[in-house]
Amino acid sequence: MRRYLLDTCTLIWMLKDDPRIKGVKEDIDCYQGDYAISVESIKEFVYLIQSGKIKTDISFDELMTALDDKHILIYKYDRGTLRVLSELPFFKKHQDPSDRVIIANAIADNRILISGDHNFTLYKDLNLMMV
Repeated sequence: MRRYLLDTCTLIWMLKDDPRIKGVKEDIDCYQGDYAISVESIKEFVYLIQSGKIKTDISFDELMTALDDKHILIYKYDRGTLRVLSELPFFKKHQDPSDRVIIANAIADNRILISGDHNFTLYKDLNLMMV
C-alpha cells in the first residue's frame, strides 16, 4: 500500500472539492492508500483561516471529523523528522518554515508528498517523493 502525506494546499483543495485533486480525492474516499497530514499543515490551516488568507465555513471540529472520517492520520514531529529538518539545505528561493517541516515529515516517514507547490521540487534530490 502506498503511503502519502497531504500538503496544506492539498488539504484545502480536498475540503473545497477542488478539481485539481479529483483522482487523489477519489482514492482517499475509497481508502486506496495510507494517507496522513502533518500537524504542521493543521497549524498552517488554522493560521490561514484566522489571518483571513483563506475563507471557509469549515470549523476546526469539522476539519478533525473530516480527517477521522477519511482515515487520514495526523503525523506529528518525532526525532526522525527533526533530524531530517536539521539537514535540509536552505534555499533562498524557498524559506517557508512550515513547508520545510512538511517536507521533513514526508522524507522521514517515506511518504509520497501530494502538493501543488512547485518549490518542493527543490528537495527531490533529498529523497523527497512527490505527486
